[in-house]
Amino acid sequence: MMTKKPVDFSFIRYANCWEDTTLLIGNTLPVANESILSIASAGDNSLAYLAHGPQVVLAFDINATQLYLTELKQVAIKQLAYAEVLEFLGFVDSQQRLQLFEHIQNSLSLEALDYFRKHMSLIENGIIHQGKFENYFRLFRKWFLPLIHSQKTIDKLFEIKSEQEQIEFYQNTWNTWRWRLLFKAFFSKKILGKYGRDPQFFNENKLPVAETIFRQAEMHLQSTAVFRNYYLDYQLRGIFNVKLPYYLMPEHFHQVKLNIDKLELFLGGLTDIPVERKFDIMNLSNIFEYMDETTFKIQKDHIIKICKPNTRIAYWNLLVKRELNALDIKFDKLPVIGSDLCFFYQSFNLNSFTI
Repeated sequence: MMTKKPVDFSFIRYANCWEDTTLLIGNTLPVANESILSIASAGDNSLAYLAHGPQVVLAFDINATQLYLTELKQVAIKQLAYAEVLEFLGFVDSQQRLQLFEHIQNSLSLEALDYFRKHMSLIENGIIHQGKFENYFRLFRKWFLPLIHSQKTIDKLFEIKSEQEQIEFYQNTWNTWRWRLLFKAFFSKKILGKYGRDPQFFNENKLPVAETIFRQAEMHLQSTAVFRNYYLDYQLRGIFNVKLPYYLMPEHFHQVKLNIDKLELFLGGLTDIPVERKFDIMNLSNIFEYMDETTFKIQKDHIIKICKPNTRIAYWNLLVKRELNALDIKFDKLPVIGSDLCFFYQSFNLNSFTI
């Protein structure tokens, strides 16, 4: 019997967060001086919470490399001017990223500094483009998308239209046989597992991966939400031209920088969080779908131990349905306001903990 390879955490899997920050913030409704627990991933959503004056944001991850990335963004925001942050991280072109790194490197932990010194090309080429998932989209843009649509057609997708005009554009121009065929080929379980996510992340999935993601994409691409979707902008054009991620929007950056020291990093999983710490908000990404039902129940029990009364808990389901409120009556299911720009998720879930 073959043993499964463990998930490799030696490299950056996600250089950006691929969960809709505006949806997250708009539904968990952070207010000043709250304690927030957040999956680190690439750091974006944890940093976004800093714009709302928290007491603390504890960003945790089992992948030390993702914490190094989050720390790098944190230090860059603290030490650099706004324009330099955009340049250093890779949102705009630059020839001086290595010099900017020299300027901030002494503020990094020894572990993060050692990692990035061994991988300076990640810095030089713009860190936000250097994750495995970002490279997956790069492969799609380079090898698949040119076989489907011209750059003119891709740009046309983002042009502001009426809802009916967007539907007609999708049906008459975008949704070609090449789009359907190559999209489903590229987003198949095999290709996505090899070049995008880790194959083990699909262990609990029973759905047809390509068909499920295609249906989600089809609904979104016919909506006017496309015009403000900076995640899709990056996926199809490799840029954040529509707008910047939440934590770097001009209207948020000053407060993020002001509260930057309120971000704490924690290496470990959810059940490693000390029970002495209690939280008002939890952002748990889509971690539940990576685990079996027994492990999910263990996670649920630990969440109860670190909740305050009325803690708001947000999490996504991509391919595997997991709901805390289905496990325990202590979790109320709350209505969700707004549509998800990260359309590939099947659901965004919001629960409230009640004693």
